[in-house]
Amino acid sequence: MSQAEVGQQIDGETPLAYEYFKVYRDTNPDERSLERLSDHAVSGKKRTATVFKRWSSDHNWQRRVRDWDVERSKDTLRAVILQRNKEVVEFINRDFAIAKVAQGLAQKKLVELNGQESLDALEYRQVMMGYREAREFLKELIGIFEGQTDILNRVGV
Repeated sequence: MSQAEVGQQIDGETPLAYEYFKVYRDTNPDERSLERLSDHAVSGKKRTATVFKRWSSDHNWQRRVRDWDVERSKDTLRAVILQRNKEVVEFINRDFAIAKVAQGLAQKKLVELNGQESLDALEYRQVMMGYREAREFLKELIGIFEGQTDILNRVGV
C-alpha cells in the first residue's frame, strides 16, 4: 500500500475531520497528539481534544497514522538503499578501472618479456604475480557487485 492510499479519506469521515486528520498525520511523530491538535485551526474552525478523540476512534486515526508512518519509513529506506547502491557501483567502477589498468600493465610487460632473448625468471614471476593479483581483484569486484544486486532484489528495490 502506498502513502497515497494510506492517507486517503475514508467513508464516513467528514471533510473537516479529514483535514484535521491530515494535520495530525503530517505532524512529527514525536510531537503528535490529539491534545496538541486543538491548537490548530482548519478552515477557520477549531475543535477540542474531545472531538478529536471521537474522530480518532470512529475513523481509526491511530492505525492509519501508524500505516502512514510505516510507508514513509519504507520510502526513506528505499531512497537510502538506492543511494547506497549508487555509491557502491561508483566505488566498484573506480576500482574496476584501476584493476584493468594493472592487468593491462602486466600484459604489456609480459609481451616485452616474451620479446627478449633470455627470460629473467624473477621478473617473469613478479609480473605473473601482479597479473594474478589484478585478476583476483577483478573477480572479487564482480562478486561484490553481484552480492549487492542480491541484497537489493531481496528488499524490493
